[in-house]
Amino acid sequence: MKEWIRWWGLGVFAVVAALWILCIDWVIESSIEFAGTQAVGAKVELDSAELSLSDGTLTLNRLQVTNPDKPMQNLFEAERIHSQVDLLMLLRRQFISDEATIDGLNLYTERDSSGAIDGRLFSFSKKEGEEGADLDLTSKLNLPDVDQMVAEEKSRLQAEVDAMKAEVDDIQRGWEQRIAQLPSQEKLAEYRRRWEELEDQNALVRIKGTKELRDEIDDDLDALRELDEQIKTDRERIAALTERAKTLPKREADRLLASVGLDQGFEGMIRHIVGDEAYQMVQQGLSLYQTAASQLSENDPLQSEEEAKRQRGTGEYIRFAEDQPLPDFLIKRASINGSVPVAGDTIRFDGVLSDISNAQKIWGKPLALKASGGSDKGASLNLNGLFDHRGADPLDSLDFDLRKLDLQALQLSDNSKLPISLQQGVADISTRFALGKNGLDATVDSLVKQAEFLVAETAESSSAELLRKALTAAKQFDLKMAISGNPEDPSLKLKSSLDKLIGDVLGAELKAKVAEHKAELQSKLSESLSGSTAKLEGKGGFLDDYKGQLEEKRNALKALLKDLR
Repeated sequence: MKEWIRWWGLGVFAVVAALWILCIDWVIESSIEFAGTQAVGAKVELDSAELSLSDGTLTLNRLQVTNPDKPMQNLFEAERIHSQVDLLMLLRRQFISDEATIDGLNLYTERDSSGAIDGRLFSFSKKEGEEGADLDLTSKLNLPDVDQMVAEEKSRLQAEVDAMKAEVDDIQRGWEQRIAQLPSQEKLAEYRRRWEELEDQNALVRIKGTKELRDEIDDDLDALRELDEQIKTDRERIAALTERAKTLPKREADRLLASVGLDQGFEGMIRHIVGDEAYQMVQQGLSLYQTAASQLSENDPLQSEEEAKRQRGTGEYIRFAEDQPLPDFLIKRASINGSVPVAGDTIRFDGVLSDISNAQKIWGKPLALKASGGSDKGASLNLNGLFDHRGADPLDSLDFDLRKLDLQALQLSDNSKLPISLQQGVADISTRFALGKNGLDATVDSLVKQAEFLVAETAESSSAELLRKALTAAKQFDLKMAISGNPEDPSLKLKSSLDKLIGDVLGAELKAKVAEHKAELQSKLSESLSGSTAKLEGKGGFLDDYKGQLEEKRNALKALLKDLR
């Protein structure tokens, strides 16, 4: 019996098993940190991991995921993640959990140390000493020099006028060909000779010949009537081209002003005040979205041999086809609770995440999110999301409504020349986010009541003083944001009821500035094109000459036709 048992082998197994039990927590912790860091592009840190073999549970304590764009901030931090784990599947390198609890999920927490990793660049970190550009509402934008605008546009505008002249030249060449095809003096003389010859013929021949001659003359008169209509059409076209050339400087001035935002009066004024901060806020939200979304569409491990690129001399993890395949990572349902900072308030929430998977194509279900919550100050939050990455293009949607959000000391513009903050207010915010094959389509509608603005005393410009007057009366305002494009480079449009309020106060000064700029621009454009447009205006006279020639031919044919009768 004793010979059947190899005690040395049993001892080795016992030692290996003991080491595995003692080290498994450390192995899990290190694996999560390594894989997470590689996926996010910034440090992912875990205080500890505890795997219980007796009841098949895994507990992660204080998971921190660094914001890859702000190394001193976490995208999120979870105090405790507790999940039921399928141990058999874990041995197969698959994490499958039917139920999980995520406690203390806090977004955008500050870090004690940088979470940057070597070689990582950050897009939103502000350089030391960097300040926003000077803000001057009396010009709305730093406009380019008028002479520079004219110089840049002159060649294009000249080409446009030249194209008009070329079209008129084509019309003239067409008329030269038509006039050449009209009955000539020789043709008219031939008609006269044929008629004189018919007078000496018998009645039958004369009747037949006269009819043929009359038909030919009628055809010529019909052709002349068609040319009368063509003259009318061409005259209208040349007049339209001439008018277009004359109004080109004005239209071009309007277009250039539109290109720098001066075409719609005061609509969009708010973007010059809060545009940078709004863009940064959107980028922060999209960064969190992209980090999460990148983990939802891992390459299908069941792809065919033709699709997979093989490398000789390297090992490979082979996964055979299964009747009911499962992804490498799946949490079927996770209860969550946590908080998120919003405009100086802290919103606590509870919710449910379902079908969290790294390969939705295999699992066959999209990630769903539903949460609600509120703050001690009376705010309420409702959030619903669906993230579908089963196809080639993501189909993601996220709707949330935030009501009665208490705003305190919210910085709207940190421009050193005109720092503006919303000292207090109560906001209702509705957000609708969608991402599909056509890119982003998102809107944010906000209504702020009980508003109180502050324009810092450090602002010394005349614009600042005028703005103080405008914002003092703004006890309620709306702010609408439209986001389109792609997540890497979104396009923002801002509109607010503050646009009109600011315009009413700054109106006279701004309107005078715009009118002056437009008049100067239009004048210089007219000057640069004056020679070309004058030549175009004088080109339409040839139609009068051709009309006279048509009339002369018509009279001669009618006189001949009269003799035939």
